Amino acid sequence: MEQTDRKLALVTGAGSGIGRAIALRLVRAGFVCVLVGRRKEPLQETASLAEAEGGEAVVVPADVTEEDCRKEVLDAVDGLGHPLRGLVNNAGGSHASGLFDQDVRRWRDEFALNVEAAAFLSFEAIRRMAGTGGGSIVNVGSVYGIVALNNSYYEDVYPSKTPNGPIRAPAYSASKGALRLLSRELAVSAAPMGVRVNTVSPGMIRLAEDPAFAERDRLLAEATPMGRMGRPDEIAGAVNFLLSDEASFMTGAEMVIDGGWTTW
Repeated sequence: MEQTDRKLALVTGAGSGIGRAIALRLVRAGFVCVLVGRRKEPLQETASLAEAEGGEAVVVPADVTEEDCRKEVLDAVDGLGHPLRGLVNNAGGSHASGLFDQDVRRWRDEFALNVEAAAFLSFEAIRRMAGTGGGSIVNVGSVYGIVALNNSYYEDVYPSKTPNGPIRAPAYSASKGALRLLSRELAVSAAPMGVRVNTVSPGMIRLAEDPAFAERDRLLAEATPMGRMGRPDEIAGAVNFLLSDEASFMTGAEMVIDGGWTTW
């Protein structure tokens, strides 16, 4: 197989959890994966797991909130010689705090990570995909971009109030809501270029078996209609589908994978 025949996927936040699961699933599907994240060591662990399965992964440590770092990532992608066929904007984060103790810097940091980085990587991905036969972008949202944060189900673990008001995550919810609409806007713009853009919004996902969070996880599972938390591989399967030809007529859509969380 010629080098240029290999399909390439870029996955942000690929060092652990959902991002790692997505990268490994895509490697199994035949993608060469570019693994992006702020810390090199976790990315190398993901790459080692991919290579153990006979796949190929390239590690690019970078903070995608920084324009210069995004350029480094894109330069690395261009240098591999494979056509970019997939982009998964998975990197994200939240700073929950008291309602009346919100911090402007953290607010801007969350929007930079959850929305701005995804937007500008998508712009560049669409440019590359449109010139080489098309592709697919998946933005990883959250149920908290659909419904408001409700702490009542685990207030025994995390007190629902602080001296500065109840614990909330308005920047996270607002940014993930913005990401959903960004996907739709990009879908309309990119469709004539052969590029599809969709969203996957996970619910409560168990990222690791940690005894320190056992009680919290139990309460989260009880609050989910299916009676359990989700697994990273369940999100990865949906992303793999959206990047595949099986989803060739899907764009501007959202897959909510939450065990029924948003039905309450």
